[in-house]
Amino acid sequence: STRHHTMALMQRCGTSGSVQHARPSSANLLQPSMAAIPRAGASRRSVSAQAAQEPEQSSTSRRDLLTTGASFSALVLSGLYQMPALAEEGAEVIYAAPSTSGEGAEEFTELVDPILAYKFKYPTRSVSGKPLKMLLSHEPEKYSSAAPLTADARQRIVCELLDLNNFISISIAVGPASGVLKTIPPESWKPYDVALTVLVDRSTSRMTTGQRRTLNDVEEVHAEDRDGTRYVVYEHLSQGSPTVLENARKETYRHAYAVTTMRPDNEGTPFLYTLNVSCREVMWDDLQPLFKETIQSFALLPPTENYVSPDTNSWQFW
Repeated sequence: STRHHTMALMQRCGTSGSVQHARPSSANLLQPSMAAIPRAGASRRSVSAQAAQEPEQSSTSRRDLLTTGASFSALVLSGLYQMPALAEEGAEVIYAAPSTSGEGAEEFTELVDPILAYKFKYPTRSVSGKPLKMLLSHEPEKYSSAAPLTADARQRIVCELLDLNNFISISIAVGPASGVLKTIPPESWKPYDVALTVLVDRSTSRMTTGQRRTLNDVEEVHAEDRDGTRYVVYEHLSQGSPTVLENARKETYRHAYAVTTMRPDNEGTPFLYTLNVSCREVMWDDLQPLFKETIQSFALLPPTENYVSPDTNSWQFW
């Protein structure tokens, strides 16, 4: 019968009637392959010990890698390290060394962008001596690759610095003249119309008629002549979102200075260049003199071979 045939086969092979599954010992698990055994004089014990140390070395290297990555992230967030600028090939963003105007004076760093040909300096310390860790969150870039502020894609932020600890924002926005400015020659623009046009273009709030409206209150506006170029300087106040440092039930405000000037593109269309510096209202007294100096330092530079006009592939976002 089949049972007798199976028993006979098991006896012939030298096994008993009960099949036992052998469990590999720990020594067998650590035993390396033949190709891994050293040629002469090395015992199996030393090879097994070496194999046992490999997981420990691997975990150590992973631990070192995580520690290094965490340290680098901390440096970036603290502002002690700034990522290299992703400027156009052959065009480098220039950072000047921090400069002071005397003992105890506030420190400034200058930023020069050859892509859109402008420069300005920004503070690295407040009037009271508080360090400002300005992080270059938006590398200077050409107008066509910058993300639009609103759906019509007119004004776009081409450079931005942030202090995440003190909620300070410094940005450069570029966009074509719109609204009432489109029908008037630039030499006839009124300062208030320029300021209002820029602020309205930055706003996403709309009335029931579909017209956009600004949520900013213009406190003061005037025009200045700097080396033959007209600059419109204005101070404005806007309602901001609550921060972790302020009561969410209270109304919070942001105070800002801005300066706008005009440069035509290759086809003669006037483009507005705006530098805006803002902070929480509670920090205004400690930053207002520095912001005013930042606004005064903003200037358009003569175009070089690295200059990219805003009308160059203006709808190409790469």
